[in-house]
Amino acid sequence: MENIKKIGKHVFWIIQLIVSLILTYSVYKLLPLKYLAIVILILAVLLGLVIFMQLSSKTNKAVKMGSKVLAIVLSVLMVFVNVKVINKAQETIDKISNGNIQTTTVSVLVKKDNTFQKIEDLDGKQFGIMKNIDRENTDFMLNRLNEQFSNQVSKTEYESGEEMLQDLLNDKTDAIIMNEGFRDSFNLIDKKFESETKVIYTLDKKKTIENLKSASVTKESFIAYISGIDTSGPITTTSRSDVNMLMAVNPVKKKIGLVFIPRDYYVPLQCHDGVCESGAMDKLTHAGLYGIEVSQATIENILGVDINYNIRINFDTVKTMVDALGGIEIDSDKDFIAWTDHECHIKEGKQHLDGKCALAFARERYSYEAGDRHRGENQQEVIRAMINKMTTTNIIKNYESILNAVQGMFQTNMKTDEITALIQMQINDMTKWDVQTTLLDGTGDMVPTYSYGSTPLYVMRPDTDTISSAKVFINEIIK
Repeated sequence: MENIKKIGKHVFWIIQLIVSLILTYSVYKLLPLKYLAIVILILAVLLGLVIFMQLSSKTNKAVKMGSKVLAIVLSVLMVFVNVKVINKAQETIDKISNGNIQTTTVSVLVKKDNTFQKIEDLDGKQFGIMKNIDRENTDFMLNRLNEQFSNQVSKTEYESGEEMLQDLLNDKTDAIIMNEGFRDSFNLIDKKFESETKVIYTLDKKKTIENLKSASVTKESFIAYISGIDTSGPITTTSRSDVNMLMAVNPVKKKIGLVFIPRDYYVPLQCHDGVCESGAMDKLTHAGLYGIEVSQATIENILGVDINYNIRINFDTVKTMVDALGGIEIDSDKDFIAWTDHECHIKEGKQHLDGKCALAFARERYSYEAGDRHRGENQQEVIRAMINKMTTTNIIKNYESILNAVQGMFQTNMKTDEITALIQMQINDMTKWDVQTTLLDGTGDMVPTYSYGSTPLYVMRPDTDTISSAKVFINEIIK
């Protein structure tokens, strides 16, 4: 009984000590050393005060009881800070980092008015597939079907999506296999596609993308490819890349250079592993259908650079992120009305925008003669404004909503410790970054593209002068 009483005298400050050590370790993983020293000093002083109040022979019973209450309150506060602030931040970093998993959804489609209801109904039936385009994902589905069916899959290979779709609609084949990223192309080929077909089976093909070009992100310049995906599904989903930017980062000089590349740029695809035909001429946005590594390699080929990382952005979540930041300050060169789910009046000059209007501003192209070119400038302006807002101390008051928004908006193949190092560097000095922008240009044309077959589409033929200027721009940032 005596031993229990002795333990009881110490239990409160022992609990506080344990919680203090856990909090110190969490701070050590996330914050710079100078902040760690401050945290250790504060925690040591508080712990010393509680121990003195509890164990000193000079304190009365009321003071000792008060010290126990103080120890409990401090322990609860430290647990709250550890769980709701530091662990939440670490959880967010873990979720957006190491994003090297890519998901491609492959579907089996049939005519809507036939009797096929499930994949087993197609055993022994005729399948239409593309002969060369996206063959890696098609073969993935074929192999799975061959494992399930009692008969070997009978297939007809097509050179173009038009021919394959028409044979399905004309009952010359029973089903087709399609990468869901190509759905818009089939809608373009035939407007009856959506109304006259149905999906009866899907598979998600997951692929790990290797990153072999890491950098010491706080000491060396690096280049990241920003891909704004064209989907409302998971950010890992393979899809057209509607936003294509290079972000050159010089962490020593605190400089960032954003290079906007038009989505319709007519460029030779840089493929591998048979996922597409390397050298085939296509829109840059279509490169995303074959995976972010194809988009990245294609851009490396255009600009003659090595890209260290990729960052996937879902622009549908821009409004959430901007609202979490408390809005952003942008500078518009024109007065116009933009729409998302409500009207936004964008005024000429500097102004404060909430999330909905920031997204509307980033997407608007019809109000400008330059169309997609000017939309690229606006997207750069939104990203620049977000970077400026995220590198100020004002974000601390909205930290939880910002962390929640980041989880849905970003994913990158940067490693957790690389992101943490950048955060620590920024918190350590809170230096404002010099964000500069440029964009590539070209001339419009109507030609067939590799991914959409013989249907002529609008493309932009690259202007070599702007490409040369962009190369100089990037070099000036990273040197």
